[in-house]
Amino acid sequence: MSEAAGSHEAGQARILDELHDAVSRLHVVRAAGPRVVVATGRRDSGARAMAWQVLFERSLGPDAPVLAWRGAPAVTLPTVLREGFDREPTLEGGWAFTRLGDAMREGPVLQAFRRDRLPDDVAQALVGLLVFEEDGLSLAGVRALVQELRV
Repeated sequence: MSEAAGSHEAGQARILDELHDAVSRLHVVRAAGPRVVVATGRRDSGARAMAWQVLFERSLGPDAPVLAWRGAPAVTLPTVLREGFDREPTLEGGWAFTRLGDAMREGPVLQAFRRDRLPDDVAQALVGLLVFEEDGLSLAGVRALVQELRV
C-alpha cells in the first residue's frame, strides 16, 4: 500500500469516527420545525464542526433548504425558542454563516436558518437549533424549556 493510500484510509477512518461520535451524542428534543437537537458535551470536544453540520442538515431530509448558521450565548435560548431568532439580522457581515464552524465560535446555541428567507423573513426562517451542553445548558433543561414554552 502506498503512503498516499494509507493517508487516505486514515482520513476516511477519522471522518467515520467523528460522525459516529456526533451521532452518539445527538438527542432530538423536538423533531418537527423548528427541530431542536441537543448535543451532549461541549463544542470543543469530539467531532469537528463539519460532522455536526452534515448530520444536522441530512436529518432535515432530502428537500432540506440551504442553511445559514448563527451562534448565540446560552442565555438566549428562551428568546430563540419564543421569537425564532436571538437578534434581528443586519446587513453587516457576520450575522450568520454558511459554515457551522464559524457560527460555533459565537456560542453553544446554534440557530439554523433558511438562507433564502434572510434577512427579510427571519421570523419564519428558523429551521432548527443545535444546542451544546455548555454554560448551564443540559439535555434535561432544554427538554423542560421546550415543553414549558410549548414551541
